[in-house]
Amino acid sequence: MAAAEDRLVEVQRRLVGGYQLLQTLVGIRLRAVTDPESVRHLTWLSDVTAAMELISRRMAADGPLDFAGYLEDVADFWTRACEGRPVRVDVRGQTALLPDSHLLPLAIITHELISNACRHAFPDNRRGSIAVAFSRAVGGVSLVVRDSGLGATTLVPGEGLMMVQGLVEHLGGAMSIETAPEAGVGVRIRLPLESARTH
Repeated sequence: MAAAEDRLVEVQRRLVGGYQLLQTLVGIRLRAVTDPESVRHLTWLSDVTAAMELISRRMAADGPLDFAGYLEDVADFWTRACEGRPVRVDVRGQTALLPDSHLLPLAIITHELISNACRHAFPDNRRGSIAVAFSRAVGGVSLVVRDSGLGATTLVPGEGLMMVQGLVEHLGGAMSIETAPEAGVGVRIRLPLESARTH
């Protein structure tokens, strides 16, 4: 049993190394391309890889993974990404253990929502904040990502939000979006956990 656990930890550590290498390769490629579409797609790939690396680091550590602890890593990552801009990233989360089936999708969802806010909510060096709240809910968990940026009268979901919606539906959850001009954008996600435990 101990040998099997050791092998699993080693596999997880190798995965982290693989994600780090992929991020390095994407970064090298980004320096070599100028086409805006290529830059956009490679930047997205870099963000997803970062999400997978951060959650994999937590998975490789001893003991059960607490998603609220992972959010602290996410806050540090995006604070560095926003360095030099007047944008603050705040997270607060309740301790909650998630099934393995939820960890990677929820990590990608969180990164995508924060990335959208960082890149689109605060043009022209606009000052603002991004707040992430994760909590337990009846039969599941709740994730809310809200920014204080531009907002809009209506919000037409782009590729990023459509991907988030797809992952939420894959996990059997629900997503709602609130926005108004000069009032930012808020995305609320509810994911059930009861059904995940029965599979």
